Amino acid sequence: MVKKSSGILTRLKTKVVCNLVTIGALVLLSGSGMSVYAQVVEPEQTPEDSLTEAAIQDCLEEQSSKMDEMLHLWYVQREIISANSVLAELTDDTTNFCHNDSLMADRLSKIVTVVPLAYNNKVGSFIELYSIRRKKSSAAMLGLAQYYFPWMQAIFDKYDVPEELIYLTIIESGLNPLAVSKAGATGIWQFMYQTGKLYGLEVNTFVDDRRDPYKATDAAARHLKDLYNMFGDWGLAISAYNCGAGNVRKAIARSGGKQTFWQVSPYLPRETQNYFPLYIGALYLMKYHNDYGIQAAQIAIPSAVDTIMVNKEMHLEQVSKVLNIDLDELKTLNPQYKRLIIPAYSQPYPIRLRVTDMVRFIELQDSIHNYHYEEYFTPMKVYTSQFTGKPLAEGETKKIYYYVKSGDNLAKIAAKYHLSVAELKKMNKLNSNSVKVKQRLLVGYEYVAPQKPVEQVPVIPTDSLSSQDSTATMLQAPVLQEQQDNTPVVYFVKKGDNLSSIAGRYNTTARKIADYNKLANMNALKVGQKLLIPRT
Repeated sequence: MVKKSSGILTRLKTKVVCNLVTIGALVLLSGSGMSVYAQVVEPEQTPEDSLTEAAIQDCLEEQSSKMDEMLHLWYVQREIISANSVLAELTDDTTNFCHNDSLMADRLSKIVTVVPLAYNNKVGSFIELYSIRRKKSSAAMLGLAQYYFPWMQAIFDKYDVPEELIYLTIIESGLNPLAVSKAGATGIWQFMYQTGKLYGLEVNTFVDDRRDPYKATDAAARHLKDLYNMFGDWGLAISAYNCGAGNVRKAIARSGGKQTFWQVSPYLPRETQNYFPLYIGALYLMKYHNDYGIQAAQIAIPSAVDTIMVNKEMHLEQVSKVLNIDLDELKTLNPQYKRLIIPAYSQPYPIRLRVTDMVRFIELQDSIHNYHYEEYFTPMKVYTSQFTGKPLAEGETKKIYYYVKSGDNLAKIAAKYHLSVAELKKMNKLNSNSVKVKQRLLVGYEYVAPQKPVEQVPVIPTDSLSSQDSTATMLQAPVLQEQQDNTPVVYFVKKGDNLSSIAGRYNTTARKIADYNKLANMNALKVGQKLLIPRT
């Protein structure tokens, strides 16, 4: 959370040293044969009320929140605790700021791009956010960029989209493929469900392609290209990516038919007025981070990877156990699998692995599929039934409910139970995104294994038995009754779980679960961890 400081608020009130100017540069568009020459124009000035301090402050806080979430990714955390990490030398000082408007404006003017850059107090605030106030976060994002940006640039080049637009991922998600917004936008490119579906991103019980950085980047490039073809201005195309083409069309109409972002900006939604300036701040960071002493952290995400199609359903933990691969690494390379299951029941699905692991995977596919199959897939039978359309027998499911708490929203609840907002709304027949405190929501199903019939003890008249036979019968009867199913319940830890909450659900105690699973630390559960729950 960004702290409000009198310095930053004063800065927003000061007269900007550099007038709002559009900065062009001599650029030869790849493959187009068209040149864009440097030009300096004086666009219409935006009204004072469209540059409110509150709007900028809200935007700063939202971006800081995204960066905070990014810093908690396991591979970023691993780098943070590393003794030799550049992250150990940097801090996020949210009270720090700089007034050197002329220097920042001059540096922007030297960036070669077809995107219509400009400098004003908004842009200056967002440059300060990334380059001065959140140096540690920016160093981490630069480290993630070394993994993501090379292949993202290749995808954007394929669709003839300016490669510098990949920097939108910084402001969309902080380069976090698991990011979910309050409105339910998901993934590194923050696609809403309907937009993602329009560009071929699959979202179902097991898969959310919006979380797949490769597929989402391909979809984002096509979406941005369509928006540019619609508006003919990259500033407006970027704005439409944020608020939708419909809202941009309305803003153009209210502006009297103006055709550039800086002319239309006052008529856009308040959040979108900040969106393009935010992008300029991120672009500035990527070009001038060295001038601020910010170096890329060495984030250890495997880059030498390959993809193979899987023809049998698998749990990522099965792959982890058989091939001795870190489960967190598998989850990082395959973030689209919401429940850690590759649902190749009737069609193939991809798995991404290190190149060095690929041969072993191919050789051991059958062993991986069969490894403790029932333990991994029996608890998922309800979701498998929904996915394949094969109904379960009556009585094999138990509904799981959640009661809305203060501060909850549908996106937050859906993410907790590995659902999309659309799935959660459909399950509860909701027509809007509004929920009330204490409202009961159906959030999932639990598989209930059919009870094995208890063998009945035959009743034998005592007068037909000798005393010796009677004694033997009484000793044997309890043994027959105890031949019930004492197999422990298999449970996979979900986000927000602790041993006490799990124990309460199964009418046992946290200590019994810990002892049964030989847990050294009762407070060190991981999402996706398998627990055996002893039957009471």
